[in-house]
Amino acid sequence: MSGVERVLAELTLGPPLSAASVAALCREHGVSAADAAALAESLPRLEIYRDLVRGNLLEALRLSIPRSIARLGAPFEEYFDRFLAERGPRTHYLRDVTTELLDFCAPRWEADPRVPPFLMELARHEALHIQVSAMPTPPVGHVPSALSLHRGVMLSAALRLVQYRYAVHELPEDEADRSAPELRSVSLLVYRSPEHDVRYLELSRLASGILERLQAGDTLGDAVRGAAAAEGAALTETVLSGAAQLLADLADRGVVWGPAADSG
Repeated sequence: MSGVERVLAELTLGPPLSAASVAALCREHGVSAADAAALAESLPRLEIYRDLVRGNLLEALRLSIPRSIARLGAPFEEYFDRFLAERGPRTHYLRDVTTELLDFCAPRWEADPRVPPFLMELARHEALHIQVSAMPTPPVGHVPSALSLHRGVMLSAALRLVQYRYAVHELPEDEADRSAPELRSVSLLVYRSPEHDVRYLELSRLASGILERLQAGDTLGDAVRGAAAAEGAALTETVLSGAAQLLADLADRGVVWGPAADSG
């Protein structure tokens, strides 16, 4: 990155700068006298550009995690400014800025008593809607083929299997709501239907374990056996029937596409 580019980055992502501060930055980064003069002359226009860039980023975040921003209130602006000044977005896509911001904030929110302990989970839950919306799905009318215990299962790419400590998915959509979520372990499947709707399905621990193993590439038989063993459950008729019902339901939802390609 050239000296001019570094100055422009600090102008855009850092705090507002005076003409004297810009001149000092130019000297610090070895910007030529001619370029420094051009930057000083362009400062009013650069301030407009700064406001535009920051406004676009802030609007993308408000579209992605509106309830989390509303709950955090004034400290959110503080963390937004810190994110831009200390790290800055590295993605070319506005939809990915939220993930970068939350990754930056995660350890800091844990140490900040102003931030509710469930807020990071709520923010990541909200952000999933746009993330999953952008993923590919099977065409409407896709009919899954019969599954085999000896093969893996082809799953939709438009899904996320997440684990929460709080039932943040049950919180009201109202941005003015300030109720606290129930403290309980949650396994949630977030997926995009063939009709292009993002949907949510809470899973049992056994069902979540089966899906997790299928995502990892296990055969269907190994996934069911492994998930049952992890839960200390015998492979009874009830367990096997429940697994079959789960897969049939997920096929109807467009999550299960059919058997994976035979690697043999």
